[in-house]
Amino acid sequence: MPRPRAALLHDAIAAYWRSLAIADPLRVEAWDDAGVTLPLLRVLVHLREHPGAATGDIARSLSVTSSNVTRLIDRLVQQGLAVREEHPEDRRFLRHTLTERGETVLGEARERSAAHVRRIFEELPDDDLERMVDVFERLAEAARRARARNDGAERAAPAAVRAEA
Repeated sequence: MPRPRAALLHDAIAAYWRSLAIADPLRVEAWDDAGVTLPLLRVLVHLREHPGAATGDIARSLSVTSSNVTRLIDRLVQQGLAVREEHPEDRRFLRHTLTERGETVLGEARERSAAHVRRIFEELPDDDLERMVDVFERLAEAARRARARNDGAERAAPAAVRAEA
């Protein structure tokens, strides 16, 4: 008899989180070695994805205040992980980018965890790896569909609210 859907979902989510935790200790160790805290890491990742981002953009994206971002950027600049540059068209605005060292810190964490995960995956037989590829690809596609539905719902909600007013 198949398990109830709720129990299956619970077990799948628990297994997913356990699998993500495989690489976490190595990434955390790499960030710790570089003196990078979680708040600093969030800014580093944002800057990797959005080079030249302004303070306000970073603050909005991370749901923190601009003054918090300024302090975090100060620390990243002091550590040589990011740089501030004047905006070429408006000196009142500053743009922020990763330095080569900032890119290296993020890359080293990725490399350490990738090597560790590879050693673990090498322990698995080929048929398990084939199933994992299939499941991970379907998981990524499900995530894209869920994000698209969520984005569509967020765009539709303001229109519905306006219609009620």
